[in-house]
Amino acid sequence: MWIAGRPWSLRIEDGKVVARGEPRGELLLVPAFLDAHVHLAVAGKVQEELLRYGIAAVLDLGAPLSAMPFGGSRLQVVFAGPMLTAPRGYPTQSCGANGFGAELASASDAREAVARVAALGARFVKLAFDPRYPLLEVDTARAAADEAHRRGLLVAAHALEAESVRRALEAGCDVLAHTPREELPSQLLKRLRGKWVISTLRAFGVAPERLRALQNAGMRVAYGTDLGNEGTSPSIEQRELELLAQAGVDPLRAATSAAAELLGLADLGALREGAQASLLAVRDLGPQALAHPEQVYDRGTLLQ
Repeated sequence: MWIAGRPWSLRIEDGKVVARGEPRGELLLVPAFLDAHVHLAVAGKVQEELLRYGIAAVLDLGAPLSAMPFGGSRLQVVFAGPMLTAPRGYPTQSCGANGFGAELASASDAREAVARVAALGARFVKLAFDPRYPLLEVDTARAAADEAHRRGLLVAAHALEAESVRRALEAGCDVLAHTPREELPSQLLKRLRGKWVISTLRAFGVAPERLRALQNAGMRVAYGTDLGNEGTSPSIEQRELELLAQAGVDPLRAATSAAAELLGLADLGALREGAQASLLAVRDLGPQALAHPEQVYDRGTLLQ
């Protein structure tokens, strides 16, 4: 079948884009979105709702082992498993009790924890650095990151303060799971060049200038909402897109091609021949139109 739109019309067969044709119709066709920071075990059974709103894939950055792997839906879920933390560290004494954190007391603990999530299919691990609670020892955190890298996993870090970012870099992290709230000194910004940051600006009330500085320093930016956090909903979050734009980040790219690259999902994030035909038809490329698509297709099937 053909889906009419601009800048092209698309020929879809077996859920894939097989050809691009002349533009027809008034709506713009863009790839379906990816949310690079969610907590499905907190948000509840929202996979189908996410698909209907135009989210084709997510990165879950904190859930109990009992929730792994996520299934039962066409939503693609990349995951990290429990946050790796110090004994009594974040989030085990607060929002992440009941298995959302795995306490590491030694390098041996760290390697074993990474092996467990890798065996379940994780593509990431997440280290927690929250100074309100005990923090991972440097050698323990580095052992977790080294084991993750040895197994081909990326290392994300919960690090919202400048000192927490420094600890995350010492451990060997690849991804900041949030835009830090604090202004980072120049020496830290230089060390972040080429690494990833996931936005989550709205969820933590972070000033867009913080993300602008990271992008200017050479960090790559992916859209993420921290779904499951208070005030979030299973949708494309208009306010997050607005804040990305205020930071000088292209919100469409952050939520499509950039997020797909981070998650390692090569068949999403672009409307090219051979790509998955998960796409949105929108009135324009502003945050409001992107957050409220006129049509949503999942592998060529019209959902709304």
